[in-house]
Amino acid sequence: MGGPDRTKASSVQPISNLTPTQNGAAAAAVTAPPALEGVRLHREDEAVDLAASTPVLMRRRLSLQTERAFHVTDVTDECADLLRASGVREGALTVFSEHTTCAVKINERETCFLEDFRLFMEKLVPQRAYYFHDDFEIRDPRTLATTAEEEPVNGHAHIKQMLLGCSSETVPVVGGALGLGRWQRIMFIELDQSRPRSIRLQVQGWR
Repeated sequence: MGGPDRTKASSVQPISNLTPTQNGAAAAAVTAPPALEGVRLHREDEAVDLAASTPVLMRRRLSLQTERAFHVTDVTDECADLLRASGVREGALTVFSEHTTCAVKINERETCFLEDFRLFMEKLVPQRAYYFHDDFEIRDPRTLATTAEEEPVNGHAHIKQMLLGCSSETVPVVGGALGLGRWQRIMFIELDQSRPRSIRLQVQGWR
């Protein structure tokens, strides 16, 4: 018997290969929202009249020195302070990291949870594993910020940041306050090592 057919990349037929009638039915099946049977959904809409309000945009840049990998810096109070200074009543506030080995996340700032998170990420992406990013004999020297001797060995931190998928978080501003849940905090997370870092805050809306 011959080996498996290596020419066929997938046994799944793309929707575009179906007839127009079949294609339409398949697309509807894919895009139709799931039925909310048995779910009691309550909607609460609010229309805000901004005709007499003034548009505002205000920024702040924070500089800090992180202490270690998984050093968590809570910037919620800084965000609230910027919001007060701006006078914005309705709008949105964004927290943005300029770095590829740091993350911005909204979650509970609870010591045991953060330690669970650290241990999980270290198990998922071990710091001492081999990463092509850290092999300076094969890496394009044009991608190095400094010399190979000074370049951080931090392939693990880049992967952790990509898995977290977050360089920024945005929070709604409602009635002059951050629209955070009871336990939510805005946290800047170092994934590499002790380094100088910058965080950009921006609030925009109407006052």
